[in-house]
Amino acid sequence: MEEQPDVSQTQNPDKPPQEPDKPPQEEVRNSHHVERMPGVTLKLSVGATIFLRLLCVGQRYEGRIVGLDPYTYFIVQVRLPQDTLSRLSQNPNAIAQLDAGGTLFGFRTEVLNRLSHPAPLLFLSYPDTLERVVLRRNERVSVSIPGSIHGAFGDHEVIVVDLAPEGCCFTARSSLKSPLRDAKPGERVLLRCELRSTCGNPFEAPVVLRRVDEQHGRLNIGGQFVDLAEENIAILQEYMQRVQLLLGD
Repeated sequence: MEEQPDVSQTQNPDKPPQEPDKPPQEEVRNSHHVERMPGVTLKLSVGATIFLRLLCVGQRYEGRIVGLDPYTYFIVQVRLPQDTLSRLSQNPNAIAQLDAGGTLFGFRTEVLNRLSHPAPLLFLSYPDTLERVVLRRNERVSVSIPGSIHGAFGDHEVIVVDLAPEGCCFTARSSLKSPLRDAKPGERVLLRCELRSTCGNPFEAPVVLRRVDEQHGRLNIGGQFVDLAEENIAILQEYMQRVQLLLGD
């Protein structure tokens, strides 16, 4: 469960495919506690967002669950490049990721059928087993990192004040005319900041807002990282390990 710097993008299909035998928990590089569960415990809901890594191309796509027959199949609306569609018949296997309120679920599935009209739909099999990733909350550290956020509310300078493998908190100036005051939990922004990675690249992460508070002319915002690119997962892990080492954790 990783990747994608753009919050709703599809990646370059020219990228070499991933190994199909990679277990789902390897898709959650920023998680630590994984529990294997029977597939019958999977609770899907119409309208939920789901991420699919199609093993025929090794790419990840965002879709929406639009229907299901419990324990038999579920239907996802997702737009795919024509080249990807042509490869599905050769390898219909996929790895799915769902975020359910701080718990990540990953499982293997198979594309049973697909339709292009009246909407681009994939019919997917229910899994035999799934993996539940309980995100740790005890690795949060206080920091003071200048950064910026970008999205539907414009571009804003922020200070990241709290950082963890699964998310962060940041603060921004607030004024009566600031469009950021209209931000609500569940909406997304793109965070960029410098974590002083040894690879020299800035950290970039799509963030789903979980909390928005205003105090004394500043907005205090908490969010969860989603859809992190592999490079940014490595940057975050490296930074967290370095901070924990300095703190003696």
